[in-house]
Amino acid sequence: VKVSSMAAVPRKGKMETGGRRVIPPKSKRNSSSLLSVLMYVFASLIFVGVAYMTIQNEEDAGRQSSMASPNTSASRGARVNRTGATVELVKLQKERGNKLQDRLLRYKIIETHPHDARAFTQGLEFLAGKFIESTGIKSSLREVEIKTGRVLRQHNLASQHFGEGCTVFKGKVYQLTWKTKTAFVYDIETFQELNTFTYDTDGWGITNNGKELIMSDGSDKLFFRDPKTFELTRVLNVVDPTNKQNIDKLNELEFIHGEIFANIWFQDRIARIDPTTGHVVGWIDLSGLHPRRSIKAHGEDVLNGIAYDENRDRLWVTGKLWPNLFEIELV
Repeated sequence: VKVSSMAAVPRKGKMETGGRRVIPPKSKRNSSSLLSVLMYVFASLIFVGVAYMTIQNEEDAGRQSSMASPNTSASRGARVNRTGATVELVKLQKERGNKLQDRLLRYKIIETHPHDARAFTQGLEFLAGKFIESTGIKSSLREVEIKTGRVLRQHNLASQHFGEGCTVFKGKVYQLTWKTKTAFVYDIETFQELNTFTYDTDGWGITNNGKELIMSDGSDKLFFRDPKTFELTRVLNVVDPTNKQNIDKLNELEFIHGEIFANIWFQDRIARIDPTTGHVVGWIDLSGLHPRRSIKAHGEDVLNGIAYDENRDRLWVTGKLWPNLFEIELV
């Protein structure tokens, strides 16, 4: 049997019946090759894309792990940076004189000014480089020169009224009286009487928060009032949360840095009160500021009078029948 030489060489193509191989046309062979190349390229691109995504996922996981782990050098560095920033912020605040974070503060005398030793000081307010002062006994409302203590102008109350605290609010001065339960309202420029209001308690100290008048009556309560009508809007009980003790004998008031500063009658300290909760958030110890007690004052020459210059962050204090008024810095 003779074997064809063609049968011994493998060839591409289909086999027809009878053993004859059919070779596909050249155009079909070219199309098949091009399709194979495209499929190879496409598969390569898919492989590269999957590999890239895998690497990225591993890197992300590594970063998250390092951030979550407190033992890695990267996380330690981040913590140090955050802590350092906090320390710098606190330091900057203290350098700017913001010491109201402390529970107990004392004072440093910046400047000492003369003060009328006959003035039974009940209220003190800073206004445009001068003091507005309210006095009792020989009751009056005064404008006082800071450097000299000289009285620039004065309005005297009728003899039946005992002058108490005062505050300046939107071009007007509000002045309380002790037992006659009357508040006088004056024009700030002329001291001309504009209005009067009555209230049910004693009158001691008064200040304002820019919206409401805040008044004390010698108890442990503060009374918030509408400046236009003097209507009572709310009452705040003052408590020291450290010992849950009610703080009474609240006297002269001043609103400073969002807190109510209050003299405590017959004490050499000022309470700092949260105007929302009534909690005492801190104390200012002013003991030793005026160690000499006047015999003529019969012990009545107590610390009373707080004034604050918001624009220049200056604080002054004095007392009843004190010969001096002090600008102080809290430390």
